[in-house]
Amino acid sequence: MMRAELLRKIGQGITALSAVVIAYATLRPNVTADLGSDSLLHFMLFFPLGAGGALWMAQLPPLLQKRARLGILLLILFFGAATELMQIPIEGRSASLSDFFADAAGGGLGLLVGGWMAARARRNGV
Repeated sequence: MMRAELLRKIGQGITALSAVVIAYATLRPNVTADLGSDSLLHFMLFFPLGAGGALWMAQLPPLLQKRARLGILLLILFFGAATELMQIPIEGRSASLSDFFADAAGGGLGLLVGGWMAARARRNGV
């Protein structure tokens, strides 16, 4: 069971770090350098948030994990919407529906991958 606790702590760390990075990256005035596709960046920022959330819940029984993942998905959607809306008054930033969808897709896929990793770890006796 020590491994399950470690997996949970890793998930907590990934989730917390992801939230801080997302807030910093999306709520500061726009950087003048061209960083490529904004939607791809949003996807990549939210992917570890979903994966970390799923790993955080890895020690729960499978039925509770499914419920927890739904809650995590709702939080990802709320966080994505909130960061987009908070960008409105920030110079050089604007709310974008396509960024919100990229946030949701990244977080959702991260949640699926993290859930798969948690299930695999459980099968391997973690």
